[in-house]
Amino acid sequence: MQFFVVTCVVPSETQDEGYTAFIKYMEDGALMDKFEGFELVARLHMPESGELCIICKAADNKALFKHFMFWRSAFGCEFLYRPALTCAEMVEMQKLHNSEMESKGF
Repeated sequence: MQFFVVTCVVPSETQDEGYTAFIKYMEDGALMDKFEGFELVARLHMPESGELCIICKAADNKALFKHFMFWRSAFGCEFLYRPALTCAEMVEMQKLHNSEMESKGF
């Protein structure tokens, strides 16, 4: 599965209503935080700006859609998905890049 860093903005006009629904979601067991093809790693809230930062693993865009789209449809939350690399993946990719650059004489 691929890591993603997801940022979210909760509109001011739906923030209280959204967080009331979020309380229920958490108290009901946060069932959509882990399912086949999706795993939540961390969800961080910055309520003074209406922003969230979510770190998750997802198999594909459909899994991201399944997890996040209720919040978009019900409360107008806007999400930006960015794929991310682990340290090991970054080292592997940089070594490959360095090798390719050396072979081209750079």
